[in-house]
Order: sequence, then structure tokens, then C-alpha cells
Amino acid sequence: MRRRTPPITRTLITACVLAFGAELAFGDRFVVPLALWPLGSSRPLASGVWGRFHVWQLVTYAFLHGSGLHLFFNMFALYTFGGEIERVFGSWRYLEYYGFAVVAAAV
Repeated sequence: MRRRTPPITRTLITACVLAFGAELAFGDRFVVPLALWPLGSSRPLASGVWGRFHVWQLVTYAFLHGSGLHLFFNMFALYTFGGEIERVFGSWRYLEYYGFAVVAAAV
């Protein structure tokens, strides 16, 4: 019997794939405001968008990927391990754990 991917894991995978699609479609206009920049940094780009640290980047950077291969392996790991962790923890506890891990990694 095949198990369905739990809802939070499925949503995270979908969000990452959609974000990667937006990265491909919009390039730096999409990536720069969401990527994690060091505190106090300021990086001008050719498009006129500035790369600065913003609080939301502590979360949004986790949905960005550098290449299709990077996305594939990250989503494969999330599918393989995230679904099992979500089944053990429960959806909301898993989401708390995932969110904490994302912010802790950013810091």
C-alpha cells in the first residue's frame, strides 16, 4: 500500500518548486529581495535592485535554489525524510521544527 505524502511536506515541496519557477522566470528581481544577505550588507545590481538584509529573509531564503539539480536533491531529501518526520511529529509540530531549523540555519 502506497502512503500519501503528508500535507506540510507536500506544501513545502510545492512552494520550493514554484519559487524555483519564479527564479527562472524573473531572475534577480525575484531572488534578490528573498535571498539571505549578511546583516549590514548593501549590494547594487545591474537591474537597480539592492541586496540588503531584511528580517523576512530569515525564512524566504529556504525556498530558493541555485540550480535544478540543487532543487531536485533537496526536494528528494524532503520527500524521503520530511514525510516520515511529519508522520511521527504530526503536521503542526513538524512545521514548528522545520521553521526553527530554517531560522537557526540562517542565523
